[in-house]
Amino acid sequence: MSVYKKFSKSDISIIPFTAHKQNTLTSSSLSSIGGRYYSSSFPTVAYRDGKTSTFRWAKTGSYNSYESIGLIKMTWNDPNNHKMYSQLDHLFYRNSKIDYVNKFNTIEYFDHYRVLHDKVNILSLPYKTIGYKIHSGSFSLTTGSVSLKDDNKGHIYDAQYNLGDLNFKSEKFRIFYLGPEGGHKAYNLGIKNGFEIINANSTYSSGKKNILDNSFLFNKLHYKNTTFSSKNIDGGDYPVINFDDSFISSPHNSKYNFNSDDDFAISFLVSSSEIPNNNLKKYLISKSTIKKILTSPNITQPTNISGSSQIVDAPAEAQYPFEIYYQSQSIHFDRFDGTTISSVSTIATSSNTSMIHITCQKSSSNLELYVNGHKLATSTDNTTLTQNTADLFIGNKGGGSAANFFTGSMAQIMIFDDALSQTQINNLSQSIDNKPYIGNIFYDNGLITITKPNYQNILNPGVGNQDFTLQYQGTHLIYENEYQCMVEQHEYDYTTNPTVRKTRSIQDEKLADFATGSNFRPYITTIGLYNENEELLAVGKLGQAIRMNDETDMTFVVRFDT
Repeated sequence: MSVYKKFSKSDISIIPFTAHKQNTLTSSSLSSIGGRYYSSSFPTVAYRDGKTSTFRWAKTGSYNSYESIGLIKMTWNDPNNHKMYSQLDHLFYRNSKIDYVNKFNTIEYFDHYRVLHDKVNILSLPYKTIGYKIHSGSFSLTTGSVSLKDDNKGHIYDAQYNLGDLNFKSEKFRIFYLGPEGGHKAYNLGIKNGFEIINANSTYSSGKKNILDNSFLFNKLHYKNTTFSSKNIDGGDYPVINFDDSFISSPHNSKYNFNSDDDFAISFLVSSSEIPNNNLKKYLISKSTIKKILTSPNITQPTNISGSSQIVDAPAEAQYPFEIYYQSQSIHFDRFDGTTISSVSTIATSSNTSMIHITCQKSSSNLELYVNGHKLATSTDNTTLTQNTADLFIGNKGGGSAANFFTGSMAQIMIFDDALSQTQINNLSQSIDNKPYIGNIFYDNGLITITKPNYQNILNPGVGNQDFTLQYQGTHLIYENEYQCMVEQHEYDYTTNPTVRKTRSIQDEKLADFATGSNFRPYITTIGLYNENEELLAVGKLGQAIRMNDETDMTFVVRFDT
């Protein structure tokens, strides 16, 4: 008689699978399960506080002779969660477009968008509810009239917007984008990493630094005497670039050369502190006037001598694909092919405290000009070849005459190599950055961030009433354990059930008469799984008793989840 039978490796299989458990929480019940939300901000000043003394050891003579000089003590105070901001930036946002594989672990390059402004609100969900990750597409948060969802790709978006290229122009068409994304880091040019700079500059110039724009195409930028500040746009504080005898340039690129058969759009936010009251043109964006050339080598100097061969400014070709400028109180959008100039304009005034959204585009054979999403002017484009080798300039026309410098602020400067629909222009104007996204969700970490400035009242414990309802599914890893219990025809043909004893006692060895015949076979009702110490680990109960068969082997399959 076999009492215990060992399994072979082929008898056991463990199959992992996932199950999604729905969680519904409110702002009042979140903390009871270990969740929390908090606000964090960029450290514009040092947040070190407390007395500081010194401690170091100095060698004074023989190898084992040292002198104690003092002790260092530092007390850290971080009321604005600056350290959390820095950790979040380091792990998920900093250089996310460049360090793509490490940040996203995916090849869908244009599908991920991360921008971290100077403030961020963070929702942290406990692992006991998310399992090993939040199930993508299951997150939703409702607060007041605002409903937020995740898009399966790691973004949190405002559900009032419909996703898709028909509503927002795809990132693949945005060939230039200057937010400035990191402008908040330069609000105070006398501070760097929270510490004061000695003899700091009052304006920002990039010099020979390799500064890149915010697009996925990494266009190079050169700043000349600009400053940065925060400006309220649609209820949120966004970084803007301030121009005053200053400009930004980007090297010539043929992708900005739009001829008569090319559709394109240029969009930006602008506020002017000096509306021209004469015919002077104050240039906002242009690709004209100046280009870079390499001078011929000076044969009287060796090539290793400075100045023997260098890049200098030179007049560009007469034609240009676009010039956008203020003249009097009107915005003008011009194109020129060397013979014919095509232009469209409309009155578009602003103050230094408010910004207006401008979209200039060529769609088919028309030049169109939109202000705050509304088309206010259109004209026919009669130009042909407008391509040139001029650099792209912002805030001036080719860095030339001071009379052409724009004085005011600009932000969210974009160039698309396709025209935009009316719906796309409306959404571009309302969303500020051409995205419906207001933050990100990090499924594996249980973190949700609200980064868009005009949504900073959501999940901010220091702002107003924070009543919300939250739903998400946790992805829990479960293992199906399967044991195949094979019983050969000669095994388990004996029973210890007392009902087969004559006296109905396990102590009685004599079987009842009905159990002594050759036709009697015991029935199986229970299967037990034991460890090597003969300790019962699992019990399987059959739905009905199964009679043993003495003519063939039988296999019972026991499955349970862990």
